[in-house]
Amino acid sequence: MTYTRWPLAALAWLGRQGTTALALSVFLGVAVPQLAAYVKPYLGETVFVMLLFSYLRTAPEALCPVLRSPRLVVLAALWVMIAVPLLLGGFYALIGLQELAPDLFSIMVLQAAIAPITSTVAFAALMGLDIGFSLVALIACCALSPLTTVAFSYLFLGTALFTPFELGSKLFILFFASGFLAFVIRRAVGRQRIDENMQVLDGLNVIAVFVFAIAAMEPVTRRVMADPLLALKLLGVIVAIACVLIGITAVLFMRAGLDRAMVVGFLAGFRNLGAVIGALGSALPDLAWFYFALVQFPIYIFPALLKPLARRLPKRKT
Repeated sequence: MTYTRWPLAALAWLGRQGTTALALSVFLGVAVPQLAAYVKPYLGETVFVMLLFSYLRTAPEALCPVLRSPRLVVLAALWVMIAVPLLLGGFYALIGLQELAPDLFSIMVLQAAIAPITSTVAFAALMGLDIGFSLVALIACCALSPLTTVAFSYLFLGTALFTPFELGSKLFILFFASGFLAFVIRRAVGRQRIDENMQVLDGLNVIAVFVFAIAAMEPVTRRVMADPLLALKLLGVIVAIACVLIGITAVLFMRAGLDRAMVVGFLAGFRNLGAVIGALGSALPDLAWFYFALVQFPIYIFPALLKPLARRLPKRKT
């Protein structure tokens, strides 16, 4: 193997590890918190890169069946962006979470209301799920997000972090710019060459998600050492919420096929708290930062746990 080929071979090997590499990356992020200061300024670029790889990995014709029959996408977006935040926000208000844990109430309401993580498509690709549906459903959820996020923020918090125009313009630029660049790269490189290097793209995806993990994991070691019992309790709550949302969603959408049901489950359970962190920054209490870091654990680990199920159970043909 020539020296020019071994980096590509290494990336392809990393891509073949897929979900296992993702699960390990979150623990590596905990192990190197000193690197967080170097990568935090590039979180926006990291998200852009992950979206770019998602577009590149999705053949344009894979989107056509989804766009020709958008009913499932519409239902998924309504469930994820309206029903789920309404149910969770109502539950938090009902149990008096604002009085019990005011530092957590705001971040948990915003977690329920904000758009899904943009890396959903990357995770779907690594799990062998329906990438075309994942991308279209994610875009539909993000299209609703400027209105629904602001509405639920006012409903449960009495204020909003974003205006609909501010959030909508940011999401539009992010998706349009990455999609346009992917189109240019496809035209310049050719589909065949991209198809031949899918595992390389997966390897680059793993690296991009790892960079995000390093930035997110910065407060974990410090807070766990200070109060390990609180860390366990918070992690238990986070995992329970993710399990309930993914499970209920998968059951509701099972008739659409397991692959698509799991995609909608990930959209419902894994939200883009990075957008909230970017908006509030230092205004967030330290406990909310810690919550944000712990949220990454199920996001990174669940794909590895659920991949065998995604492979074995039948999927509906498009």
